[in-house]
Amino acid sequence: MSNEQQRHDISDEVWNLLEPHLPGQPGQWGGIAQDNRRFINGVFWILRTGAPWRDLPPCYGKWGTVYQRFRRWRDKRIWEKLLEILVDEPDFEWLMIDASHCKVHPHAAGAKGGNQDMSRNKRGLNTKIHLAVDANGMPVRVLITQGTRADCKEAIHLIDGISAETLLADRGYDTNQIVAYAAGAGMNIVIPAKRNRKQQREYDLYLYRLRHLVENAFLHLKRWRGIATRYAKNTASFLAAVQIRCIAIWCAVLA
Repeated sequence: MSNEQQRHDISDEVWNLLEPHLPGQPGQWGGIAQDNRRFINGVFWILRTGAPWRDLPPCYGKWGTVYQRFRRWRDKRIWEKLLEILVDEPDFEWLMIDASHCKVHPHAAGAKGGNQDMSRNKRGLNTKIHLAVDANGMPVRVLITQGTRADCKEAIHLIDGISAETLLADRGYDTNQIVAYAAGAGMNIVIPAKRNRKQQREYDLYLYRLRHLVENAFLHLKRWRGIATRYAKNTASFLAAVQIRCIAIWCAVLA
């Protein structure tokens, strides 16, 4: 590690994995990027620490420049596309879905036009991350909604287009629509039936116990303070932040 490199900066192995897929390469349309690695390190630092953009250490460049570049990449869906590239060969023997609340920092309120995907409960404003993971507990798709959005309302969006052998989810996802959609997609269904169902559905208890992998994935996501608490005013920025965290998780495995 060079003297200018910080303790948590990406390694050479991770950089070699990411660099071929980033914009600003020779031969591409537009300007040539000279500092993609420093820029990504700066974005990772912000999201890992949860610090304001203005507190970005000078070694990562001017905070305003880094922030504007983050927004450009967000708007061009570069973070999303990079995650899709890294999710190359997921193990879809099982597909697990779940959702988790995130507390919204007061500074994240007050976006132009009103708060975006935030709802209030007795603990204050909150938002929700909906996540799908593969059989190894690796994130493959993420959605953001307000905290009061029912988990089951986003289930079909999470599993749409994914060819998995088995769908695992908790009792909150036991709706006729989800069961019919998953069955129509050829998935075995491991979802406990709600207690008020007249006809209880059998499910594989052993497989259901493996659902802890999606809960573990949320623990990994929220190790970055910028994910555990939402600081972004815009939903697009917070979604990009979660996608970047997923990129870091995949890089740790693939590099």
